[in-house]
Amino acid sequence: MIPCPIVDHKNDSIPAETVTHAHKLTHFVVERARTARRWLSSTQHPIAIDQLSILELDKNDSNQDLSPFLSCLKIGVSVGVISEAGCPGIADPGHRAVQYAYRNGVPVKPLVGPNSILMALMASGFNGQSFAFQGYLPAKKPDLPRKLKQLENQMLSSGQTQLFMEAPYRNAFMLEQICQSLSPNTLLSVACDVNGEEETILTQSVKLWQKVDHKKYHKRPTIFSIGRY
Repeated sequence: MIPCPIVDHKNDSIPAETVTHAHKLTHFVVERARTARRWLSSTQHPIAIDQLSILELDKNDSNQDLSPFLSCLKIGVSVGVISEAGCPGIADPGHRAVQYAYRNGVPVKPLVGPNSILMALMASGFNGQSFAFQGYLPAKKPDLPRKLKQLENQMLSSGQTQLFMEAPYRNAFMLEQICQSLSPNTLLSVACDVNGEEETILTQSVKLWQKVDHKKYHKRPTIFSIGRY
């Protein structure tokens, strides 16, 4: 399990040992082939990129047959799993490769690297002992406001931090719905472009978020979290 940069110009966020492991591999299962090739090339992989074997996971097919590609694991060929950004298997389809490995008695090794979800939690000031990542919330009304209120109530009753994400082009809509749905006193943390040059992370009340120009988060990868101090 090979983490890659959250933003593609931040290779210094990847430990040298992780890059060394990646350079030993010739077979990869990835979330997006183009991104994986670009990153492997930027690390100066010792083998020409077009000579590497790379399988792109189909996000729309959870039943995708990985056995023709991953059968090499049974004869001792190691395979790397690379996400679109950050840690594989976290909010991406890389877990399917892990499932195949365990079903076939193959050990799995997670390597060190950046993860925007945990980094957002670290910088939020919220409860890091009990938290839940909810992934993508329902896209439309009335389901989205209802889900937001449910997460707020869960946070208030248990103290559990609730983290979630949205497609970057819908960030402004998400912030608008949060501001309309949650109590003005609820604390919201917004972590945008985590680990990038344009990184902005801010925790404040929903009441104060109502005064912010939500459009400035448009098309910028963002993690949202609600919690309490």
